[in-house]
Amino acid sequence: MSDWAATERLPAEIQLAEGVTLRGELHLQARVAFHEGAETPLEMLNRGDTFFALSVSDGIAFVSREQVAVVTCAPPQPVAPDAERLNAATRFQLEVVLWGGATYRGWAIMELPASRARLLDYLNTSGRFFTVATETETRYVNRSHVSIVRPFD
Repeated sequence: MSDWAATERLPAEIQLAEGVTLRGELHLQARVAFHEGAETPLEMLNRGDTFFALSVSDGIAFVSREQVAVVTCAPPQPVAPDAERLNAATRFQLEVVLWGGATYRGWAIMELPASRARLLDYLNTSGRFFTVATETETRYVNRSHVSIVRPFD
């Protein structure tokens, strides 16, 4: 029996490096050890595994993280802010240009130490993917497919 039913599914659109678009559902762990609730798409994409599962119309596809340029999902549901953590969060307005010219504008929010709270510090944090959000969607961008990032106000 397949264990895919034990995961939470999230509709997503995946842009591969060569321009192919895949549509399906990401499989997120229902629980993780380091916070309440389900795994986030960013956590799943930044796992060390080489491939991840995507439910597609005719079954399951295993997608290479290296070949993924951008994953687009609906924005996450807002969570009641933790007052202590809210003060530590920095919001960046950014424009991301990928190889081939695709351009995305939005914002990123991340907790960073006060001495390292620049956009450059955010871009240089660990993990293969980083987040660019808008009011209508969240993109998870693979750092290795980015040509340039520009801040904007």
